[in-house]
Amino acid sequence: MGARRVMGLIMPDLRVTPKQDLDDAKEVASELGMETRFIDIAPIHRTFMKNLEPDRLAEGNLRARIRMALLYYHSNRVNRLVVGTGHRSELLAGYFTKGGDGGVDILPIGDLYKTEVRRLGETLGLSRCIISKRSSPRLWPGHEAEDELGFSYDVLDSVFKLYFDRRLGMKAVSSRLKLDLDAVQRLISRYHETAHKRQPPPICKLR
Repeated sequence: MGARRVMGLIMPDLRVTPKQDLDDAKEVASELGMETRFIDIAPIHRTFMKNLEPDRLAEGNLRARIRMALLYYHSNRVNRLVVGTGHRSELLAGYFTKGGDGGVDILPIGDLYKTEVRRLGETLGLSRCIISKRSSPRLWPGHEAEDELGFSYDVLDSVFKLYFDRRLGMKAVSSRLKLDLDAVQRLISRYHETAHKRQPPPICKLR
């Protein structure tokens, strides 16, 4: 595409986002030579919350939806697509905000598992600290992806690869990975419970 065709929005909530995340975003953008815009979403979030009741999960999802709105605002202004960063692990687990980071036009790494994304980062020569850092949507203080999921990406990817790609049953996956069957069932249940996130809104058929 070329760096001149890409604009990166760095959108922390400075009450929540660690400085290291900002430094990492600036480092990657600098290495790629791409234009960036910096927007602290804290004032926008505060304005919403003046009229809303506090709720950690709902507020976290609100942060993701504020970012989505800002992405589309800028994409409208310059007539570009919104590029998502979701990968296969998150998509299958339903680990994204509906109308938030799930609201994009294209998912270039959507068919890669998280462990494969890390290997891609190594191939592209990204710094080790960025490749190995713990994933976090930063939707509230101390928020980390693997803690919320209840599994490491290594385990999650291993289960999903065998179940979805190799078409093994849950008992076979459990046996192959020497992983408790209940853990496998919890991960596959998560896939089914989040199906609504991967499907278009249902339409009431009136004709």
